[in-house]
Amino acid sequence: MKTSCTRNMPKSFKLIFTFAFLPVLLASPIAVAEDSAVDLLNRMNKALHQLSYKGNLAYLRGDSLSTLHVDHSVVNGVATERVVRLNEGGSEISRELKGFSLSSIPRIRPEMESVYSFDMGRENRVANIPCRIITARPKDRERYLQKYCIDSATGMLLDYMLVGKSHKPVEQFMFTSIDIRIPEELSIENGDVSNQAIISLAKADTTILVPQAQAKKGSRQISNAALEDGWVIEALPAGFEISQAPHKKDASDDAAVIKHYIVSDGLSSLSVFVSPLTDSTPTNAVKINSGALNVVTQKKGDHMITVVGEVPEITLKNIVKNLHKK
Repeated sequence: MKTSCTRNMPKSFKLIFTFAFLPVLLASPIAVAEDSAVDLLNRMNKALHQLSYKGNLAYLRGDSLSTLHVDHSVVNGVATERVVRLNEGGSEISRELKGFSLSSIPRIRPEMESVYSFDMGRENRVANIPCRIITARPKDRERYLQKYCIDSATGMLLDYMLVGKSHKPVEQFMFTSIDIRIPEELSIENGDVSNQAIISLAKADTTILVPQAQAKKGSRQISNAALEDGWVIEALPAGFEISQAPHKKDASDDAAVIKHYIVSDGLSSLSVFVSPLTDSTPTNAVKINSGALNVVTQKKGDHMITVVGEVPEITLKNIVKNLHKK
């Protein structure tokens, strides 16, 4: 999704920014964790892949508010999704938005509970549908607090927000209207949907495919201490792990290969880019903010380091500080 920050960004950073937005999300079974909250979050993950749904949602990113139309359809086991921006009259005003997808939310892994607590909250109502609030509360200041409001009947996510240190949303989307269709193959016995949902919502005629969230194609897990070409990250925030994505070439210099590393705890993620300096590379440090998304750059030796992610700015600064070439 293009924002004002990309328009003002130096040309050499736009390639990095394009590949940086890798959405990503959610927690050794620890006694304090509330199983019902985790169960509902995992059912939400399935629902976002299994259900056919379409509707309008309000999307808040920083101080910018827009209206999006989402159409997620499952036909013959294949899921497709289209997201467009709407004008005030409800008509499309842009091409399909490729950087926004509800189905990018991954399944909770047990180890995520070492850095988040998952709490079941009160009931709310969104788009005239009852939903239950669940909070993913970080145990440090290296990531944002996240809130979900989930329809207990279908598992559908109706409202989601990232909350910053000022206790205000830095990013949020909320459905204002939604039509949910349940494929016939979803069963009550397996806990896919509730009996109430089967009764109250129309069934769809399609079969379903349930893809699980995966790392970016071609990425590989690597040691936290050893990147490529002698680069190391001396310390990562608790719970974060590194994987390496396929290399990218700088479009302005065929010889310049940009090394791309993905750092994620499963619920929050960021990208680290290590780029050789070229004649066209700006060397001034840069900080950019767009809602929950932060960008920090810094020159180190003959390389430019760029760190991008939907995490607090302090987390990105700590990554850059702890990144060295031995």
